[in-house]
Amino acid sequence: MKIFILLITLVFGLANPVWADDFDPRKIYQETSPAVVLVTGANPGSRFRSIGTGSIIRKDGLVITNAHVILNLEHNKPYRNLWVYLKPKRLTGDFKKDTALRYRADLIAYSKARDLAILKISKAGSFQDMSPLSFADSDHTRIGEKVVAIGHPEQGGFWSLTTGTISTQIQNFQNIRGKHVFQTETSINKGNSGGPLIDRTGQIVGINSNLARKGKDGTAITDINFAIKSNVATDWLSSIGYLPETRIAKVVDDPTVLPKPEDAGIVPIPNDKPKQEKLEDQILSKEKILQEPRILTKPRPHQHKNLFQGVEQEMEDMMAEMKTGIRSRK
Repeated sequence: MKIFILLITLVFGLANPVWADDFDPRKIYQETSPAVVLVTGANPGSRFRSIGTGSIIRKDGLVITNAHVILNLEHNKPYRNLWVYLKPKRLTGDFKKDTALRYRADLIAYSKARDLAILKISKAGSFQDMSPLSFADSDHTRIGEKVVAIGHPEQGGFWSLTTGTISTQIQNFQNIRGKHVFQTETSINKGNSGGPLIDRTGQIVGINSNLARKGKDGTAITDINFAIKSNVATDWLSSIGYLPETRIAKVVDDPTVLPKPEDAGIVPIPNDKPKQEKLEDQILSKEKILQEPRILTKPRPHQHKNLFQGVEQEMEDMMAEMKTGIRSRK
């Protein structure tokens, strides 16, 4: 009798996936992190550099990230120099070693309203040996489902893994029609912008974009983070002719801006909220991209005290001055 009950339990346990916890963050990370990249943007001669995260979504090197990662909000224009860093086979914790795989990236298109952008990695050959991240159908994602985020949080390490759940969903986020998001308590911070929110199957369910840290009355807020739903991303990609390889999404109309509410401490990461005056998608031609000057400096590591190390000869004087300032603070 005991053996019979045990067999029944095993059969129903295997048949019903809800009974078994198949959420394995380690396995998900091993399978998906190689397609997660570090994205940086800067203008020639500027000491400021934007830092974010992106995901390779096609074998031709197409990367999706947030628009506010590639936009210089001060001038309301894209950074002239964009770089993408591939994950090394083994992370060492050494910033210089872990950012050795650096490639120039071309900005293909971006949408301020959706806070989405796509880049193309300028790399000889292709990414046939890499598995791009695919998009899940976010309409089938439920509240309470477990997810992971991979990114490069400020003051943290590269390709950091955090786990959490889908807390709820919000339609027309920040009163932008068509911009639907998941709220999640998965830890994301500055530097995680544009990175993937990944479900138990290893598919993207959201693009991490915003966090809330302070209420209207100044009270601190924790574990309130937002990710643009994957269907919003695939709809936009489809509408501009850049379908991901693994999924074809339906096309929706462009969103429009409704009256702007108070933000209540909700801000994009890592910069202030992108302005929403112009909603048209910006699609850049290859010819225009190639006219932009190439960056002169090597990429600065993620932590601020180490930024701009290993500079090239053309910027040696400026870097020496910065290094002197850094040493004086120690």
